[in-house]
Amino acid sequence: MFRDDFKNRYTTIPFAIYRAYYEHERIAAISHQHKEIELISVKTGSADFYVDTQCYKIKKGDVLLIPPYALHRAKTTSENTSYVCICFDLCLLCDEALKTGLEGHTLSTKCAVDRAFPYAERLQACMENSCRSCEEGAEGWELEAVGNLSLFFGILKKNGHFSPVLSNKADLGFAKKVLDYVAEHYSSAITSNSVSNALYINNNYFCRLFKKNFGCCFSNYILTYRLEKAKTLLSNGAPSITEVAFQTGFNDCSYFCKTFKAYVGCSPRSYRKSDPCEKPTDEKN
Repeated sequence: MFRDDFKNRYTTIPFAIYRAYYEHERIAAISHQHKEIELISVKTGSADFYVDTQCYKIKKGDVLLIPPYALHRAKTTSENTSYVCICFDLCLLCDEALKTGLEGHTLSTKCAVDRAFPYAERLQACMENSCRSCEEGAEGWELEAVGNLSLFFGILKKNGHFSPVLSNKADLGFAKKVLDYVAEHYSSAITSNSVSNALYINNNYFCRLFKKNFGCCFSNYILTYRLEKAKTLLSNGAPSITEVAFQTGFNDCSYFCKTFKAYVGCSPRSYRKSDPCEKPTDEKN
């Protein structure tokens, strides 16, 4: 769920689910962050999830917790990988200390729960039950979904997954400032130099810090960011390919179409008509 797109799935509460299936292919998602907490449960296959600068090698049966505002991305490492993702606002939980601690970064968490842990299956069950409640949408599904999330965090807390932070991560503010700038300026000319100037950082230092945090150089990131935004516009029925190109920072429509096809595997026009290249099966609320 790229950046804040998952919020489009919110209905009566700030809670969204996503089921992803990648068959016969491997994918790499773009780095992003958001204030909502994110839970990942791998059903088949395996993937590398990068949370801030830490890599977690997650496989079938493992659970991953991505804290609020953590910079994160994923890369599948096997064919036929599938996972379920839940994003929600911590306001849904009754534990105010846990909410403020995670959002304010005064609490840290052990992000990964290996399937060998004695309570891993219970965590998987909590997530699955919460997702099923949302998908079925029966009367009172919100209470059932949030109840399972509360049980999920109760299990983690009981087993010592949360602890006080000794010092705040210095790079956290950098990542947020970069993403905020990119979100505001991606449709216009933007380079590492323009961003570093806006942040009052030496460009060479900016490039090193960016790659450390995002796992790629800035030029590759902004290109991928624009293409992901183009996919969203096309999926929402944008009337003109040229309009999509210019809205996402491509000044040449021919170059946009060529780059889009190389990245996605089909032309923007074909993608807009039927989304034939959207490999993950996306079950919406």
